[in-house]
Amino acid sequence: MDDTTHTAAMAALAKLWSEGCPLADPGSHATVLDVGWRRWRAFDRRNKRRHPDRDDRIEDTAKGLCSAMESDPTLVGPLMQHYRCLAVALASAFDPI
Repeated sequence: MDDTTHTAAMAALAKLWSEGCPLADPGSHATVLDVGWRRWRAFDRRNKRRHPDRDDRIEDTAKGLCSAMESDPTLVGPLMQHYRCLAVALASAFDPI
């Protein structure tokens, strides 16, 4: 990940934390960035759908973050919305539209 992308991702996570997102804790930024970046970059290799779109990639990133950060991802429930929020923020840094 280049410096510009890293800086943008860190800023996005800091903004989420200031807005009250419990998963954007500054202590977890390194893990979130590492997992999110790996998941984002590996999406095409892991998904062989004909026409995946940005939303598919964001949902995949959210699931990867959840799997990496939760001891039992099947019990996440409503907290999954926060993982999606993290994934959207990372997507804006990893691949700005």
